[in-house]
This record gives sequence, C-alpha cells and structure tokens, in this order.
Amino acid sequence: MEPKQPEKYTTCARCGKKILEKCAIEDSGKVLCGDCVVLNTDKEVQETERIIKQQRKEEYELERKHILKKQRQRTFYVFIVCLIFLGLVQIFNYMNRPEPVKSVRIDLQKDRETIRSLLIFALNSYQNDHQGTVPESLDQLFPHYLSKELQPHLDNFDYEKKGSSTFSIKVRKNQTP
Repeated sequence: MEPKQPEKYTTCARCGKKILEKCAIEDSGKVLCGDCVVLNTDKEVQETERIIKQQRKEEYELERKHILKKQRQRTFYVFIVCLIFLGLVQIFNYMNRPEPVKSVRIDLQKDRETIRSLLIFALNSYQNDHQGTVPESLDQLFPHYLSKELQPHLDNFDYEKKGSSTFSIKVRKNQTP
C-alpha cells in the first residue's frame, strides 16, 4: 500500500475559508469554495433574469404600442367609412325627397261636391265610432268629425236618416252655386 499523502488545503479568495485543493474551483483566475461559486452563480443568474425581464418588458411595450397604433388606424378607417356611408345616405335622401305638397284653396261657396265628400267621410267616421249607427242630424258631427267652418254651408244639403245605419245626402237644387 502506498502511504497516504497529506491532503493539501487552500484558501477561498472570496470568503477566506480553508478548503481542500481537490474541492477548490477556479473561477476567473480565483480559487473559490463551492458556496462562493454558487453565490456568484446565483448573482449572475439573478442579473441575467433581471436583464431578460427588462428586455421582455420593453418588447411587450413596443408590441402593445404597435397594436394600439393598428387599432387606432382601424378605428379611423371605420369612422371614415361611416362618414362616407352617412354622406351617401344623405345624398340619396336628398335626391329622393318628395315634392312639396301644394295647398289647395277650396271655395266653400262654390265647391259643393267637395263639401259633400267631406260630409260623407265624417258620417262614415261617426258610424265607425258609434257601432254603425248614423246621427239624427248633421249638427252631431261638430266639432269631432267636421270643422266649424263648414257649418254655415250645410244649408246647401239635405240630410236624411233612412234607418239606423243608412242615410242620404243631396245637394239642394234650388240654390245656385
């Protein structure tokens, strides 16, 4: 058997602990113990993680800004399309607007057929509201079914109730239009 050689020791350059030479680790030209190597490695890992985290944060912020810019552009384009669409609708509506209604002046003294038509319409409305019955006289049509303006002109008509739901209206012949 070979004689046992004495173990050689060295000192850790960082913490100053005595360590076996065979357990010592050389790092950047310095002899370190295992604990100090682990501490150095942990610091390097933490620093690397911090740098990577910062890079990811910056990349995320750039991507977020890029996405926001695209969203604003899309919103702007949609807004422009809506404005164009609304403009086209306005043009279409303008081009298809109805002609203004011309007012017609009726001479109630001369146009007895128009008054007769208004009376028939008022009588039909009265019938619809009173279960099919007709009024006893034309005076019952005022003011709900006929305007008071027509009342003086009713002297030109003969109204006759012929039953509960029938009537006749005739223009008087003896008066000149």
